[in-house]
Amino acid sequence: MLPSQTFPPPSTGKNLGRGEGGKGLKVGIVGGGRLGSSLLRGLLRAGFPQSELMVCERDEERAKNLSLQFGVGVVKECGPLLENSEVIFIAVKPKELEGVLEEMEGKVEGKIVLSCVAGVPLERMEGRLKGARVFRLMPNLACSVGEGAMVYSSGTGGEEERRKVEGLLEKLGKPLEVPEEKMDVVTALSGSGPAYFSLVIQALAEAAEELGMPRKEALKLASQTAKGTGKMLLELELEPEELIRMVASPGGTTEAALGELERGKVFEAFKRALRVAWKRAGELG
Repeated sequence: MLPSQTFPPPSTGKNLGRGEGGKGLKVGIVGGGRLGSSLLRGLLRAGFPQSELMVCERDEERAKNLSLQFGVGVVKECGPLLENSEVIFIAVKPKELEGVLEEMEGKVEGKIVLSCVAGVPLERMEGRLKGARVFRLMPNLACSVGEGAMVYSSGTGGEEERRKVEGLLEKLGKPLEVPEEKMDVVTALSGSGPAYFSLVIQALAEAAEELGMPRKEALKLASQTAKGTGKMLLELELEPEELIRMVASPGGTTEAALGELERGKVFEAFKRALRVAWKRAGELG
């Protein structure tokens, strides 16, 4: 099969609509792995038109699956995507970045490029992608359901490009701009965060299962509790300590459970885990 093989979108009969703010904005996603497919799923879920999305994925089997599952055009080489997209997400692993940059050099002048590659500074991206409006982005996989923490740093993009980026990221979750020097912390906190919370949910659900609750119900309860807790902290603007005090009555079940977690030094273990992730993020660039 030729390396330029293209998988056009199948006829799905779906009418996903344009969605406010998506009008005329053509988006390309370089990389169709977990993050790339999550970005794609989130944009489609928000009503972004299939016809204005394109993915570059070199793995033939994955490319076919993306085309069939999502009904978008998928290419194995970046050329068509770069030519037809106004905004380009780079969603590849750090070890794959060099090959992508070689394909993109000289072809993205005036375009908005959102680099999701962990640990790679804006300076490196801007040095290779001359004339592009480059932003550094750290999303997380919750963008697939419109609840991503979409943290970005502006590089060569001006105010007009920043507004476009914010409008696009709002379709995927909550955008937040931070100075670039904070991005490694962001990577460790919200980029890796879904795995931390999933581990907590897994532990709670398994404990409930051992006590006789069906696994499916235990997972649903633990997940809903995590979702509701986050929503309370955000919408009521509570400090975590406040919410803990609201739940933990003296001598009650919550106080007993928190005492066991304290004896296990769980709080400190999470802090150490975040520091290790932060250090690793700095090494990736």
